[in-house]
Amino acid sequence: MAKAHILVVDDEPDIRSLVQEILEDEGYAVRSAEGAEPARKAIRSERPDLVLLDVWMPDADG
Repeated sequence: MAKAHILVVDDEPDIRSLVQEILEDEGYAVRSAEGAEPARKAIRSERPDLVLLDVWMPDADG
């Protein structure tokens, strides 16, 4: 069975890094993005199984 692919989106590098590390330790394939536009590009190109999204970022919210 293939690993689930998770995209972590957060403008705070420490949070992004911590969440990514925890998920990778649990065996998930993880990619991170620092904002809305990089996240949109990753979603279009990689089609993650799950997106963990910060709902309040400088370039987008909600």
